[in-house]
Amino acid sequence: MVADVAESLHTFFVPQMKQLGLIEQPAKHGSLSTLDSEWGQGILWAHSVSEHCLYTFHDLQLNAPVKLTEFPSDYICVTSMTDSSAKLCPVTSRYLRDRNTVSFHQDGGAVSFTLKPEERHRSYTICMMPEFFDELEGLSDDQKDLLIDHLCSCDTNTHPREVGLALESMNPSWATREGGGFFCEGKVREIIAHMLDAAAKDREEDPWNLSTEDRRIAREAQMIIDERFAEGLTLQSIASELFVGKTRLCAVFRNQIGSCVAEYLRERRMAEARRLLETSDIKAVEVSRAVGYAHPSSFTEAFRREFGMTPSQWREKARMAKLSG
Repeated sequence: MVADVAESLHTFFVPQMKQLGLIEQPAKHGSLSTLDSEWGQGILWAHSVSEHCLYTFHDLQLNAPVKLTEFPSDYICVTSMTDSSAKLCPVTSRYLRDRNTVSFHQDGGAVSFTLKPEERHRSYTICMMPEFFDELEGLSDDQKDLLIDHLCSCDTNTHPREVGLALESMNPSWATREGGGFFCEGKVREIIAHMLDAAAKDREEDPWNLSTEDRRIAREAQMIIDERFAEGLTLQSIASELFVGKTRLCAVFRNQIGSCVAEYLRERRMAEARRLLETSDIKAVEVSRAVGYAHPSSFTEAFRREFGMTPSQWREKARMAKLSG
């Protein structure tokens, strides 16, 4: 129930419950509420990890636009969320995914945003008030400052992979399970450990933060390739989109990602081509278009160089492996 959540944290979720008409359900930990009406469908779970740290899970899909207004206290947030939700955060990123790991600082006061119909708003979120960091045991003041700076300055989707996985492991089933409270507390500590480790490594590699722009360029180039490899991307087109020269893009990408732009693009296309050949019946010529090759002959040659056989031979090999398995 709401009463089971620390009162200092009510401003983070109670206004949403009231404005959307969410109805509380039985739970062993925190407040679990659902929506199933003409407004739409959804679920919200709010669980206080401590008096100054709240974990929330949202999964909402509405039938009409709804403007929500909240009055949260000053806090720092780390969250895994859909692109629809990420667009509402006070951070900017041109290349969002279906799932995005985001962290940011939000000043206290009124915050308004509109949930649009037919959009999936799903998020796994930890809200940490300033007092929460004071309460963290086992960390020096320098480590706390380092952690806070890192959480406030990370670009979208540059967090350790383990952070998103830990966030998404705290699904609402834990609201009704005996160990839910202990599980969430442990996961919050795990996330803090990964973020602190990442912050320390960043400071060690770049003590004066000189390569922040390089990291941004490399990461955005990587996201362009990951999201749009099926388009006719080239080194020049990516560099132009990021407003940098080809030479600089090549240098920072290799330094930050560990491979050249063309190699990364080819590997991404080949991985998808292999998946399509193994799991679908579409023709090789259609596979070539699906992974960004304008000419089937270019695709076949690239595939042969990568895997030592043609796409058709790979498909036959995969088929025979399934039969023998």
